[in-house]
Amino acid sequence: MNVGFALTVGLVTLTSLAAPSRAWAQETAYRFEIASVGDSTVSISTEKHEWLRVGQRGIAVDPMRHDALVARFVILKVDAEHKLALAIVTGQTTQLTTSHVALIDRPARSWYAQPTLWIGAIVGVVIGMVAKH
Repeated sequence: MNVGFALTVGLVTLTSLAAPSRAWAQETAYRFEIASVGDSTVSISTEKHEWLRVGQRGIAVDPMRHDALVARFVILKVDAEHKLALAIVTGQTTQLTTSHVALIDRPARSWYAQPTLWIGAIVGVVIGMVAKH
């Protein structure tokens, strides 16, 4: 096999892997519906998000005011059966209501759980094997 061809294929593969899968300007936080509001607590509907854990922090924003910050909270309890999370409000700028939404960042994966690591390792091995011959 031609070494120039192998290098070209490797370069095309690496540039396609380096291209971002989404725009960097997009938010990384997931939006959750606020199911109910108490004096100092808030119930958040978790629906399809099993990754929520006790101790995670989030914010509540007002979508009618361009996501203006309303409150900060910490998750106290996650009820997977009823798909709800109970959080305590640690600070707020205005009264929380169910018309606000909660934003919570998904925890980052460990370095070894990133698919790009393994794709890069496989591509590197293939390029090394092709270049050797």
